[in-house]
Amino acid sequence: MHKSKLTAQRLLCGFLALFLLTACVAPVAPADAGSGAADTAPAADLPVIGMMKLVSHPALDAEQQGVKDALAAAGFVHGETITILEANAEGDIPTLTTIAQKFVDDGVDLIVTTSTPALQAAFNATKDLQGPPIVFNAVTSPYAAGIANAPDDHPAWVIGIQALAPVEDALALIPQLIPGIATVGYLYNPSEANSVVNTEIALPAAEALGITLEVTQISNSSEVQAAAEALVARGVEAFFVSTDSTVVASLEALIKVANENDLPLFANDPASAQRGAAVALGLDYYQDGLDSGALAVGILKGELDIASAVIERQRKGSLAVNLAAAAEQGLPISDEFKAQAALVIEE
Repeated sequence: MHKSKLTAQRLLCGFLALFLLTACVAPVAPADAGSGAADTAPAADLPVIGMMKLVSHPALDAEQQGVKDALAAAGFVHGETITILEANAEGDIPTLTTIAQKFVDDGVDLIVTTSTPALQAAFNATKDLQGPPIVFNAVTSPYAAGIANAPDDHPAWVIGIQALAPVEDALALIPQLIPGIATVGYLYNPSEANSVVNTEIALPAAEALGITLEVTQISNSSEVQAAAEALVARGVEAFFVSTDSTVVASLEALIKVANENDLPLFANDPASAQRGAAVALGLDYYQDGLDSGALAVGILKGELDIASAVIERQRKGSLAVNLAAAAEQGLPISDEFKAQAALVIEE
């Protein structure tokens, strides 16, 4: 790991330049801060971690909180023993390139990427130098994203946890709860490599269940409501959303259409049930953040040999049921099914 050679003044100026250059990028926020302003002048002798994500939504936010908590538990506390810089591309994939390059130019000691597009941007910015180290999370497939060839065949400076959602299992809940259902509406952004992978899994899985996925592509979150309404016009009987960050960032727009048309919304992220999906089966993204945070700790302590480390797959998941949303969307939930849920939301 290389040490940052920047002075405190240069770090401050560099960060302010990033803010001015990319209006869509959220500036630094301290790991332990609430809504207060961040201290953007870290001590020059502290290791600096750059954290970047495509957009803010509960799953990605939980990932990054897990990283921060894992770091803090190991003694890496923002403002005391490390400096954490955070940047949010606000859903704009090209902005991630600017963020990643700024982190490299400023000599951060470690980059933590949350989402597949964030990983791709950081990899492209670091591949010539083969550093600084990258730890990734919320990545459906680092292989389909063009980063790694196999769990034990990846760039020597890149490691993380694969977060492949249980797409088939989540889809299987739909005919279980709605016997005889024929068509399900599905939205995704083809610019997200993770969503392409999920879609390639979902289409044959739905066919095997006797379901036709009516698919609509979007390019940004502002298109979600209109795309959902178009699917309603095509006669879908329910909605399914996987772990597409563009869709999930504007989930409330999809929920609005689902509620207005009595169409149950099934999701692949348990946090989506808390926002208004009727049923959600997916990974525990906070746990994924903790696990990837443990990798960051190993790197900071000099105990993890990235080149020989293996990319593990996140396995911990849970089922969440929102009874109020289910009632609003016309989906009966039996006591037997409710008993299977790790989280039941009554209101």
